Amino acid sequence: MMQVTRFRLLALFFFAATLAQSQTCKSIPLDATDGVVASPANHKVLIETDDIRVIEVTSAPHTAEKIHTHLRPAVMITDGFSTGSLIVEGQPPVMHGPSPNNKPRVVFLPPQSFHHAENLGDTPFHAIRIELKHPGCSLSGQPAAALDAMDALTAAPLSHKVLLENADVRVLDVTVAPHTREPMHTHVWPSVMYAYQNSTMRYSTPTNAGEPSAPPPNSKPAPILLKPEGLHSVENLGDTTFHAIRVEFKLANPDSPLAPSTSASAPTTPAAP
Repeated sequence: MMQVTRFRLLALFFFAATLAQSQTCKSIPLDATDGVVASPANHKVLIETDDIRVIEVTSAPHTAEKIHTHLRPAVMITDGFSTGSLIVEGQPPVMHGPSPNNKPRVVFLPPQSFHHAENLGDTPFHAIRIELKHPGCSLSGQPAAALDAMDALTAAPLSHKVLLENADVRVLDVTVAPHTREPMHTHVWPSVMYAYQNSTMRYSTPTNAGEPSAPPPNSKPAPILLKPEGLHSVENLGDTTFHAIRVEFKLANPDSPLAPSTSASAPTTPAAP
């Protein structure tokens, strides 16, 4: 009897702890200085859920953004480089230039106070900014899902490399060489994938070999929202390397719906490496 009572007390404790966390975990609010509001010509929302907001950041040659803020931390994927400067109010300008190998540059950014960027070069600047609405906690109160033995890094290490990782995200560099197939693997966390170099691919599960899927002609890269994936494999049927950045969210709700404002424009798909 005492053992049953102790079990019930433990169950009540964990339930209360989960409920307390879900009640204290709040999204960071935005104000009129947010980049999407204060500098709308340079910031376009592509995807939004209760957990994340994905923004396309652009800057034409020889133009400057309006002064704005970013109050949430974010993963920034820069794939359109130009010579430019970042000017934070009260500080000297910080110059930046193209990536040495012209590959996308991926960084984790803390919240940013008043600033603006100026494109001093002759080519457009382009980036994907993935903001975390509630860093450090889960709205549901649930802990991050545990990785299994078939996680991509363990089961398919040749095509998955960690670019950065912290308590909120794991960012993977995903490559599939031409005419090769990954081993079966899983992704237990929801994610956003940005395929900046596409190819004709085939997505398969242990019970179903999918049909080849080729990118539309002249299509530009776009981020897609992905739910957790069970065992699957991707085969590159084309002559070019498939290359993508996958940002996994450890504390996001895997069933979080798209915001109404982005549901029409943000593609989702279960088929990803």
